[in-house]
Amino acid sequence: MGYADELFDLTDRVVLVTGGSRGLGREMAFAAARCGADVVIASRKYDTCVETANEIEAATGRAALPYQVHVGRWDELDGLVDSTYDRFGKVDVLINNAGMSPLYESLGSVTEKLFDAVVNLNLKGPFRLSALVGERMVRTAADPSSMSARAGRGGHGRSSCPIRPRRRRSTR
Repeated sequence: MGYADELFDLTDRVVLVTGGSRGLGREMAFAAARCGADVVIASRKYDTCVETANEIEAATGRAALPYQVHVGRWDELDGLVDSTYDRFGKVDVLINNAGMSPLYESLGSVTEKLFDAVVNLNLKGPFRLSALVGERMVRTAADPSSMSARAGRGGHGRSSCPIRPRRRRSTR
């Protein structure tokens, strides 16, 4: 096994990919499975989740769980996490890929409804999903890995900005 093989070895890991049924999310899910991971394909359209999961299982032999969810709706995220843990018992990597970047004529034409939809999907949802998965990772002693959090350290987007809890200062 060479360096690259070791670097990208995801054998027996579980990778949850939001927006995983098409585009970059689909490609990341396939790549994770090719590297040995079982994957969760989370997206709004169940049929495309199932289709992608079936293709991944056929091409790689790894397990793939299709799950319909709208990441911008907090009340749907608990079910995604519960189903993932019910099926696989863990999440090793969370890829917060779901998002939107709608076109608009001018800044003045952006409605509150559109703004809220973008913020819900691109910021609030990934934050909440990271919190839900991260807390379980800590409880189950998994190595917390989040592509979104890693991207935030590199300055790739506001929705990736890490939020750190306050810690008590030492009174020394």
